[in-house]
Amino acid sequence: MIFLAPWWLLGLVLVPAFLLWGLLAPRGRPVTVGSLLLWRRALAGGAAGRPTARLRLREPLLWLDASCILFLVLACARPALETARPLEPVATVVVDRTASMGAASAGSGGRRFLDARAMARRVIRAVPDAPVRRVSVPGEGGAVRADATTFGRLLEASGPDAGYRLAAGDAWRTAAAEAARHPPRPVLLVTDVARAVEVPENVFVLAPGASPASTGNAGLMRVAARMDDGRGWLLVAARASAEASGPFGVNVSTAGTVHAARSDVLTPGETAERVLAFDGPPPARLRVTLTGPADDAFLPDNEAFLVLEPGGVAVRLLGRPPKTELRRALEASGATVLTEDADGGRPHQQGADLVVACAAPLPAGWDGPAAVILPPGSVGPLRPGEGTVPAEWTVASDHPLADALYLPPPRIDRVRAYEIGDDAEVAVGTREAPLVVTWESPGARRLAVCFGLDRAITDWPRRPGFPVFWARALEWLVPAGDRRPTYRTCTPLAPVPGTGSLAPGRTGFHVVGGKAVGVSFIGTEEGFERGPGRDDSQSAIAALRGAIEARREAALAPAWPYAAALAVLALLVRAWVAR
Repeated sequence: MIFLAPWWLLGLVLVPAFLLWGLLAPRGRPVTVGSLLLWRRALAGGAAGRPTARLRLREPLLWLDASCILFLVLACARPALETARPLEPVATVVVDRTASMGAASAGSGGRRFLDARAMARRVIRAVPDAPVRRVSVPGEGGAVRADATTFGRLLEASGPDAGYRLAAGDAWRTAAAEAARHPPRPVLLVTDVARAVEVPENVFVLAPGASPASTGNAGLMRVAARMDDGRGWLLVAARASAEASGPFGVNVSTAGTVHAARSDVLTPGETAERVLAFDGPPPARLRVTLTGPADDAFLPDNEAFLVLEPGGVAVRLLGRPPKTELRRALEASGATVLTEDADGGRPHQQGADLVVACAAPLPAGWDGPAAVILPPGSVGPLRPGEGTVPAEWTVASDHPLADALYLPPPRIDRVRAYEIGDDAEVAVGTREAPLVVTWESPGARRLAVCFGLDRAITDWPRRPGFPVFWARALEWLVPAGDRRPTYRTCTPLAPVPGTGSLAPGRTGFHVVGGKAVGVSFIGTEEGFERGPGRDDSQSAIAALRGAIEARREAALAPAWPYAAALAVLALLVRAWVAR
């Protein structure tokens, strides 16, 4: 129990003072005498004197008066009972621990995390020792990690470690989820770059922003490799900012043995894609390093670690955009997109298992598995017709790909007319208006999507069933027995196929669930991320102070009405006894 007006407790001294006065103060009592002449004798006999203290302590009126004073003083002191734990959080602090927090920033000349921590500490000093719930994104093991701590110890050891914390979660989504879970509770988002998105009213962003670093940055964006008939094929896509020193090269090695090297891969301000070849038996592991000046502002994306695995599908993607959703679907299905060629050049037979042509013809002489999207001319039994026809998303129930075509059907209206031969099988649509057609050429299977994938025509690429269809299509086009070993890598803290576990948060070669995996920071642009800052410190301080006061009131149950009721009850009992 605590007292909200404790200074009233000084009035408790009235209780012993009243009891002492009741014991010592003279008090007469009526005496009946026959004559005033006998008054002196009555006084001399003590009939009008004070009774003993023992007799006074037995008087109920004395105790009822003292009880009334006691309960009245307690009621004025406003007693309250605590109904919540003292460390119940009043706010949530979401700490962004993704890899971009390790990039250089302009505020302090150091890492972005140092600037963000300085902003958070200004709030800490203004509201010391406020109990908060800290959420690290990502935390240990890649999951969102939350623990209760005090504000004073908030950011002492929450920064990226020597290898940096690599992205698995999104601190912005986590902050919004925390705000929705506890609407009255303030949420402080400690991050680097303020996104142009709306946040709930109880989310306060502490972001220093990121201007272009003077040293620039270069990194690997995509790496794919495979071994075939004693020859290795390696695709390297890299990017360098205009502020980078450059030029940059590529070094492919295994335990110190260099398999391939190239010095002219990348120049500042360029995004480049190169194919390298090397001979020899396939090594179990490959390390791809982007070489160049040592003043890179962000180092984790300069290396890729690849592990040889069986059963991969190397895909050559031809044609022009839109191909983003298609590439993602192919990569999600386990394919390795070996390279892209907008000019429809001839792919190397040793460098691809499958050719996917988007609004482009198949290369002359290609006799392997292929998929064509919106073919510009005749392909196998498929012939372009005249005009357009209404589209009908009808799935052939007996087709091998039928169970990969999810309903409800996507949006699609009129499509280009096609004529198909007798040796083709319609998977989706009708023979008058085919949408997805399959057939087999000598030694290879083929698939055709008879409509474009841009948003003006259909929303199929944005449907959940789109990557599922391509996963099954790859299984049908390139059966498991026809697949050859390929190299794979995992992004940090991403699920490792076949293990049920997450990849470690640091790059390099690791063993996860008894399986060797390579972990590489490629495929994102966190190292290049730049944007404005945002400082909600003053609003955050006001919200925290309000939350502390609200928590203080909500955690206390007032008890003064009970003390006041007992005082009134003692007064009523005293009046009844005195009557």
